[in-house]
Amino acid sequence: MVIIETIRGPFQLSEAYYVQRLEDVHNLKKALGPNGIVYVRQSPVPLDLGRLGVWYRPFPTILIDLRRDLSELFKEASRTCRNRISRINRVSARAMIRRNDPSAYSDFLKLHNAFVGRSKYSEPLSRSRLDRLKSCVDVFVAYFDGRPMCGHVLLRDESIGRVELLFSASTRLEEEEDARVVSWVNRWLHWCEIRLFKAERMLLYDLGGAATDTSHTAGIAQFKQSFGGTRVVEHSYIAAGPMGKLAISAFYAVRRIRYARSMFSLAGLFANSGWTDIRKAPMTRDSGSSTSTQRVPS
Repeated sequence: MVIIETIRGPFQLSEAYYVQRLEDVHNLKKALGPNGIVYVRQSPVPLDLGRLGVWYRPFPTILIDLRRDLSELFKEASRTCRNRISRINRVSARAMIRRNDPSAYSDFLKLHNAFVGRSKYSEPLSRSRLDRLKSCVDVFVAYFDGRPMCGHVLLRDESIGRVELLFSASTRLEEEEDARVVSWVNRWLHWCEIRLFKAERMLLYDLGGAATDTSHTAGIAQFKQSFGGTRVVEHSYIAAGPMGKLAISAFYAVRRIRYARSMFSLAGLFANSGWTDIRKAPMTRDSGSSTSTQRVPS
């Protein structure tokens, strides 16, 4: 389990990844004060958070089993994916990767915030937030002809041998870039990470979500599925104290207003945030059971 803690104004915000033991659930509930908010992200088993649970969201993602042979993993990727990785391998003298050094941190922030500014699908990432994540993430940036072209931030849980894509950014939306080359370099970076983490004896490479509820997310999911792997559905929750519950309700109300298409259209006010009432969530009283992650057809 990985826990990331942040103070947001009067609220204590915690993100807990891969919670599955009953003991961990009890500790999270015990530590949750009136102003506390806990995002329980990607539990492989359903959890019972009791009266502190507020919202639930299923989280589909794609997992690559790093215990398998590299040649098998490469063959499982789509033909298009393999070809585009091979294109960069053939000109590898023009490509390089930086990991966890000052240039990687600086260049990733520039890539991410420029990408967000053009795509409008996420929010900017501050240097202070990235600094808070340093102890549990790896930052990779891929360069082509000396220019930063794409980058990834991956959460790392050494205790269970799992890494997960948290943030991804590239220059593909910039007018002067060739989007095809950016796509090739991005696939190549993923493949290099897979090889590296396998060599470091990690067990799972998580591509960081594979939702298909909009055309935008469906396109991203299709890209991720081209690497092969297994599509699974895990379980995410929000638990909160009394003040935290009010803050969450206000936050998502403001977000729906913000994303309304225009002042003359109310469609955006009722946009689905992805979270549903906790009472509609699957639950198990024995959070430490051997229930496995739910698999869904590809």
